[in-house]
Amino acid sequence: MKLNQLFLFLVAASFTNLALAGGGSYDDSNTPAATPSIASTASTAVSTAQQNIKLSDNFKGFYITAKGGISKSRDAGVTSYSNLNGNPQISLNEDLGAGSAFGFSVGKYLTDSFRLELEATKRTDYEFDVLYSTGNNEDKANIKTEALFINGFYDFQPFTIRNTPITPYLGGGVGLSRNKMGTTRESNNGVANGYASDGNNINQFAYKLSAGALFSLTEKLSLDVNYQYVNLGEFKGSVAVFKDGVRTGSDSKKATNGGEIKTQELMVGLQYKF
Repeated sequence: MKLNQLFLFLVAASFTNLALAGGGSYDDSNTPAATPSIASTASTAVSTAQQNIKLSDNFKGFYITAKGGISKSRDAGVTSYSNLNGNPQISLNEDLGAGSAFGFSVGKYLTDSFRLELEATKRTDYEFDVLYSTGNNEDKANIKTEALFINGFYDFQPFTIRNTPITPYLGGGVGLSRNKMGTTRESNNGVANGYASDGNNINQFAYKLSAGALFSLTEKLSLDVNYQYVNLGEFKGSVAVFKDGVRTGSDSKKATNGGEIKTQELMVGLQYKF
C-alpha cells in the first residue's frame, strides 16, 4: 500500500508541475494580462508594415542618380574685345580645355520605356587662354558653370551579357546655366603687363543630347554610363579694368564678348530605383 500511495503522489506532482508550466489547464491569473500585450505588439507590427508598404508605393517609379565624369570643351567660336586704344582683338577656334563635371538627378519612370528627370550639375576647371589676332596680347581666365536641366530618356529593350541586364537609352534635355568667368589677366609677349578685367556671371539657355546604357547590378541599383554633348551658352568678361590691382575704371570695349561653352562628356553614375 505504501508503494502504491508513493506512485500516486508522484503522478499527481508531475501533473501539477505541467499545469504550472502552462502545459495543462492550470489557470494563472496573470495570463489574461499577457494576451492583450502580445496582440498589441502584433497589431503595431502589422500597422508599421502597412505604412512602409504605402510609403514605398508613393515612391514607386522614382529614382535618384549621382554622377561624375570628364568634360572636354569643343571650339568656343569667336571671342573678341577692343583694347583700351579701341583696336579690335579677335580670336578664332579656341577651346577651354578639359574640366570635370559632377551632378545629381531625381527622376521618374512614366512608362516602362520613358522617364523624366531633374538634373543639377557643376562643371569646373575650364581655362580661357587666347592669343589675339592683332598684337601679342594674351588673356587667361578660369571658367566654371552650374546648370539645371529637365531631361527626357527613352529606354530600349534590355539585353543580357554574362547574366548582366543592359538597357541602352537615348535622351536629351533643356535648361538654364550660370556661366562664371573669373578674373581675366593680360600679358604681352608672355610677360604680364598688370592689366586685368574683373570676373562676370551670366545666365544662359542650355541644352544637351545623350546616349548611354544602364548596367543592372541589383534589382534596384544600376551603373549608368553615358556620352553627352552639352551646349551651356556664352561666357562673358567684365568691363571693370584693373592695373596692378588698382581699378582704373570701366571700359565697355574691354569686356570679352562671345564664346560658347560646348562640351563632350563621358559620365558615370549610380542609379537607385525606389
